[in-house]
Amino acid sequence: MSKFLLKTFESFKELRKINEASGNTYSYGCAMIYFNMPEMDDLHAKIEERDIYMEDGDNSYGLENEPHVTLLYGIHSDEVSDDEVMKLLNSFKSTLNTIKLTKVSKFENSKFEVLKFDAEGDVLHEINSTLCKELPFTTDYPDYHPHMTIAYLKPKMAQKYIDILEGMNFELEPVKFVYSKPDGTKITESI
Repeated sequence: MSKFLLKTFESFKELRKINEASGNTYSYGCAMIYFNMPEMDDLHAKIEERDIYMEDGDNSYGLENEPHVTLLYGIHSDEVSDDEVMKLLNSFKSTLNTIKLTKVSKFENSKFEVLKFDAEGDVLHEINSTLCKELPFTTDYPDYHPHMTIAYLKPKMAQKYIDILEGMNFELEPVKFVYSKPDGTKITESI
């Protein structure tokens, strides 16, 4: 692992401790599907430290160190049991197959840009649709666009890396479902 990646990883661990100690929590739960992706280190090595967006005391930015695709964010965790969420996720185990990470693109807002891969797999939309029908949730985004975040970058920096990573794509096997609760607790189930 490069010195920069090691330093960044150590910073994430430190930020996580600060975040947990301060009692910071999220408003909602999040269902995700995780992958083993050793290539992520190589992708991160291409990103210059000065281009990475970090916010003091918040470990949810920077380099994404847990390769995943969000299935549904906004779950009202106080209205459903952990078992209900996991039962719904597990009902898709037999239909899961390879997920394709295709075009590198970005999301933008006034604070940062999200460098990401678009994710393809019919089952992703099917899982999202089922979770939306079966679970109480809140979202500001009516359309589901599956993606895997690579990094959070300062404004106007993403295009540089879209150009660098152009043409890269991967096929990944899902390894686990994760239900992240508002208090930061993560419930996992191997696939």
